[in-house]
Amino acid sequence: MPNLVAKYDCLLAEVQKAMQARHHDHWVLALQAWREELVGITNAGLNEHAKRTARALGGMESIGEIALADRDERLLKLVEELFARCKKIVEPDKL
Repeated sequence: MPNLVAKYDCLLAEVQKAMQARHHDHWVLALQAWREELVGITNAGLNEHAKRTARALGGMESIGEIALADRDERLLKLVEELFARCKKIVEPDKL
């Protein structure tokens, strides 16, 4: 579990840096707060955390939409990796 959380946190940090570079302060602050929530998180808490993160990656004004609008392949790849990590946390038996 610690490695799963560490990789998840690393991806959140990379996306946070990308949002900071684009001056999306709302996302920078949200991602920082979400990363802080990972300290001492329980299994159930991590599951809910990952669900929230996955929802933030798609839809209007989402991180994914920002990546698409900017045509940023690196950020799109990070979004895909983070979504896959969220899915692995939420549905570990399906992967």
